[in-house]
Amino acid sequence: MAQKKQFKPAQQKPLREKREPAIGGQKPKQSSLPVFKPNIRFAVIAAVVGFCLYLNTVKHEYVLDDVGAITGNEYVTEGISGIPKILSVGMWHFDNVNLGYYRPLSMITFAIENQFFPGNPHVSHLGNVILYALTGFFLCLLLMNLFRNLHPVFGFMITLLFLAHPVHTEVVANIKSRDEILAFLNLIIAVFLLLIAFKKPTTNFKLVVASCVFFYLALLSKESAMTGLLIAPLVLFFSYNLSIKQALIKTIPFALMILLFQFHKYEVLGTVTGQIPKDIVNYPYTEAGTKLSSTFLIFMHCMRLVIFPHPLTYDYSYNSIPSAGFGSPLVLLGFLIAAALAYFSFKGLLKKNTLAFGILLFCLTLAPALAFVFLRGGIMAERFLYAPSLGFSIVIVFLIVKFTRTNLQSADLKLSQLSKYSKLLFPVLIIFSLYSFKTITRNPVWHDNMTLFSTDVKTSSNSCQVRRHYGSELINLGIAEKDPQKKTAWFNSGTAQLKEALRINPHFGDAFFKLGVAYQTVKVNNDSAIYYYTRAIQEAPGYAISYNNLGILYEGLGKQQLASYYYNRAVDVNPFFPDGKRNSESHKKKYGLDVRMFPSSTNLDSLERATPEDKKDYNFYYKLGTDYASKGDYVNAAKLLEKSIAKNPAFVDGMVNLANCYGMTKNYQKNIEVLNKVIALYPNNTQALGNLAVTYELIGNKDKAEEYRDKVRDLKGQ
Repeated sequence: MAQKKQFKPAQQKPLREKREPAIGGQKPKQSSLPVFKPNIRFAVIAAVVGFCLYLNTVKHEYVLDDVGAITGNEYVTEGISGIPKILSVGMWHFDNVNLGYYRPLSMITFAIENQFFPGNPHVSHLGNVILYALTGFFLCLLLMNLFRNLHPVFGFMITLLFLAHPVHTEVVANIKSRDEILAFLNLIIAVFLLLIAFKKPTTNFKLVVASCVFFYLALLSKESAMTGLLIAPLVLFFSYNLSIKQALIKTIPFALMILLFQFHKYEVLGTVTGQIPKDIVNYPYTEAGTKLSSTFLIFMHCMRLVIFPHPLTYDYSYNSIPSAGFGSPLVLLGFLIAAALAYFSFKGLLKKNTLAFGILLFCLTLAPALAFVFLRGGIMAERFLYAPSLGFSIVIVFLIVKFTRTNLQSADLKLSQLSKYSKLLFPVLIIFSLYSFKTITRNPVWHDNMTLFSTDVKTSSNSCQVRRHYGSELINLGIAEKDPQKKTAWFNSGTAQLKEALRINPHFGDAFFKLGVAYQTVKVNNDSAIYYYTRAIQEAPGYAISYNNLGILYEGLGKQQLASYYYNRAVDVNPFFPDGKRNSESHKKKYGLDVRMFPSSTNLDSLERATPEDKKDYNFYYKLGTDYASKGDYVNAAKLLEKSIAKNPAFVDGMVNLANCYGMTKNYQKNIEVLNKVIALYPNNTQALGNLAVTYELIGNKDKAEEYRDKVRDLKGQ
């Protein structure tokens, strides 16, 4: 049997710079430490491991924002011909919002995939897996060169823990998050090339230029790559006999790349920072006025997830992590831990301490996520921990080596003898195995929307967004269902989730919109559909699809002036919304209408005057009142519905709609009075009870709101 080739450190002259002592065993006797050559086999193995960990995602479908980034993006679906257009717009161009996100690189890769494999999510998932494998390869190379005074197995173990960390599942299993993969991959290649460029006394300027190119690609992937301006000098300072000032000077080219990127971004978007929307769902801490204190709260949640990644969820929006002030023990603990880590890492960095390096890398890469909370009041997401988990992995492997007293700086250490280091390998293997198990079992949850939403609603039960997503998906099943009983079942389950979303956030326009869809398509009730669409527009006036769906509804009812008006409003609100443009143009061509002003109510007044008294029954006034309500004229609608109730005091639909009109005009006292009349007549009317819960929530009486919700749950057997 052939003897295994022993791994020998490269010969070099004694190092003059001060180096830290061995992290596990005794200090080396020589004044300088050996320099180990990187082992390319480790990098290849890391790539294979990264590929295998996410191989079970290739058969997955489009999920979450994949629709907005790929199938709903006209420029992406155009394929290669759409690339120039992709380069000329922001990421969420077709949603007509400018958040200041310019990330064309991932969109370009989607366009290329769509050129040859249109609408094929499996190819895109495979692309993510391949890019993740490449990340493992280059990360391992970087770490082996960075920690060149330690045996290459040190960098290899760090890479394995990083690749297996379950917090990465959102990034790799969600196609849209390719921007995160590309940003990190290009950044580590850029830093790796920069590290090699200064390896010899004579600077390799070709590698410096190549490094700048990859850094710019990282910036075109995601703005968080700007942390490379701090990571690069940190790596150079830690690796070579340089002062902090010298390390910073050598990374001036990276600073120039950032300036060029910001200019490029401004030329395309007309802004660098973008516009922060008034949106409590995704920016809850702005609304609560607790951005600073909530930053330390989110920091603690990030620490928890990176240390113990269970349970995981795709959403942390309102009100998954309620805002908290500085009186919260968790906020104070977060502040103290953050201060302690900052102090230790900067102090240890001057001594070129590996542990301090890992902590500082964690803090630097986490900074964009915390800045999102502090500057914009935004939420956390597991993808924000993608890069920070590298710093955490360095810390974990360092501590294992330290506590097992393994000397990885010995020039006598042979690769063939690593199997003898069970004290070192066993804990690493245990953590890697647990991480891998969690990752591989978490991946199937991302298979499709229904699987993801139905699973994570159990973890994020207090997230209005998850409730809305799950309810919407149930309604979609109801739309596709042919069996009437099953259709009703999907409707009931879906609307229950949507109303739960509204319990958490009574001003959630998206939930109102989907309730409108439910009443328009599953359990058809035009009045209810109009009411919910109108509420959606009131709460989210920039949501073009609400106007579009009202146009469809009115067109079906034969009210073409209203249809024309709402189609045009959809285009006014979002000129890039394809359905709105298509429906508006089609309606103009078909009916010759182009209504820009809200249609007059004169025809309704004339109708009332022209109708004989004996025909003006409760139903006449009810229909007339709901017509006014559909146009947003709730004051006149209420007057007509009052006449309807006067003629038929037991007319439930009239009373419920009247109460809704009072609610829309914020006349909550009358709203409650009418709903109580309904309950007096029909104690088990869940709609009236549910509406009372919403009303009491709006006026701040949470105890009463919960009381009526409990009654609804009891009646529904929940």
